[in-house]
Amino acid sequence: MGVLTLLQMRAEIASTMGTRQNVNDPRRDTWINLAYTDIATGIDFTELDGSLAIPTVVGQNNYAGPVNPLIIQMVRDDTNDNLLTWIPESEYFRLDRSVTTAAPDRWSRRALEVLIWPNPNLIYDLTAYFKITPAILVADGDVTVLPSYVDNGIILLATGYGLLAVGEDQRGVIWINRAVSFLSSRLTGQDFSFLLGGLAHTQPTISQPSEASASGT
Repeated sequence: MGVLTLLQMRAEIASTMGTRQNVNDPRRDTWINLAYTDIATGIDFTELDGSLAIPTVVGQNNYAGPVNPLIIQMVRDDTNDNLLTWIPESEYFRLDRSVTTAAPDRWSRRALEVLIWPNPNLIYDLTAYFKITPAILVADGDVTVLPSYVDNGIILLATGYGLLAVGEDQRGVIWINRAVSFLSSRLTGQDFSFLLGGLAHTQPTISQPSEASASGT
């Protein structure tokens, strides 16, 4: 769980950016929550792990899934110690869904439902594993559900977003790079490529000299 409150993060960003026209606490809160969401959705934090038991019903192929998950990662048949194979929704609807013959071995997702195939012929204990969508920070005393070291990464990234929003692109990119460096130094083996990918749209373009200009002709 985080240590710094929304109020404290907001104060850090205000201190860095200084007093600016049309920059108020609601805008700072927006940048903080954008940074929080980007980091939470782009890195595999165990703090966001969730699971949902899905006992099957004979002949039924659709079940209520987790509410508003970031992603459903897998569905496991605990009865048979087997992972179901994920298939795209379009492929699922091409299958013969009237089949009720055996334990389900494929799954898909449609909105808030988990879809399985074939229709179960018995009661099987399935478990859906997913990532929880963290609630945004609203009250001054709110803290994140992520490890405390992420607080600094959120401040760095939110400051970068704020600078970009007020047209200071170069400074914004510098602060975003600081966020990437900080998080990557503490997330060995973790996937933080979402930040690097996002920089493709904000990094200054450096033009290389042509052969003619390099040779002076």
